[in-house]
Amino acid sequence: MDQEIQYIIKQLTEVYEGEAWYGRPLQQLLDSVQADTVFEKPAGQHAIIDILWHMITWREFTIDRLQHSPQMTLAYFENNDWRRLDRTDKDLWPQGRERLQETQDQLLSLLRQTDDALLAKQVRERNYDFRKLLHGVIQHDIYHIGQIAFISKLLRGASQ
Repeated sequence: MDQEIQYIIKQLTEVYEGEAWYGRPLQQLLDSVQADTVFEKPAGQHAIIDILWHMITWREFTIDRLQHSPQMTLAYFENNDWRRLDRTDKDLWPQGRERLQETQDQLLSLLRQTDDALLAKQVRERNYDFRKLLHGVIQHDIYHIGQIAFISKLLRGASQ
């Protein structure tokens, strides 16, 4: 396996469950979130559950584009970017946690089957290559991890 793909795999793993430089990795952070707060929208902004499913959508996009026969159109992902969630469905949190793990496993599996030559190839329906997409997924995750950490801390403080 080539060096940059290995580095991307390492970064995805560290952000998700490793020794992230910026703080707690995603899984550890989500483990600390109080499930009864995930639907709360502080100041009318996105709830933690919204952010979780948003992250899943763009991981699904990346997985779809990495597959040799992409199944979904860009419009599908754009329509599900910030999906409308049934706020009465308390199963969305455990289902989201499970789907996040599935997408992590799928993404890493697909990357382990490729090499650095992929990185220069253009992503279908986009004006950028896989290098930008894969590094972007890492940046996207880190950005939203920060949001989740802030919202979680804000909500814990509000309930005390």
